[in-house]
Amino acid sequence: MRLTKKSKYAVRALVELAVSGCESPLGVAEIARTQRIPERFLEQIFGELRRANILESHRGAHGGFCFAVPTEEVTVLDIVEILDGEVRPARCSAGGTCYIEDAPLCATSRVWDEARVALEDVFGRYSIAQLAAAEREIRAGNEAAPVGQ
Repeated sequence: MRLTKKSKYAVRALVELAVSGCESPLGVAEIARTQRIPERFLEQIFGELRRANILESHRGAHGGFCFAVPTEEVTVLDIVEILDGEVRPARCSAGGTCYIEDAPLCATSRVWDEARVALEDVFGRYSIAQLAAAEREIRAGNEAAPVGQ
């Protein structure tokens, strides 16, 4: 498992979508510009998230994307697993098989399992709703601060 830009960009874009409140769909171009994510790449990411039933798309002049499920139910872990696959630092973690063909699991498999559990715990602890709330606070604080500080 390797965390790619795809997951990192997706979480940032989903937080942006959640911050907007999604009273009306938000276009990919606007999210891409705001978050400095390549638009074509974000289109692909949102396509995958739509197929995974995280997002729904709306066509037309006022089209764009909205969440298909409540943001409280979408965790960073969900996004990482949809886009980058199962959280698994090594093939032998989560009951997998050893890299060495026909070898029994060794003492190091415990390390990889512990790392997997820790990653799942951290990623699963944060919902898009929580991150959006934190982002709103950050932005509110930045608006209140004098320019140049």
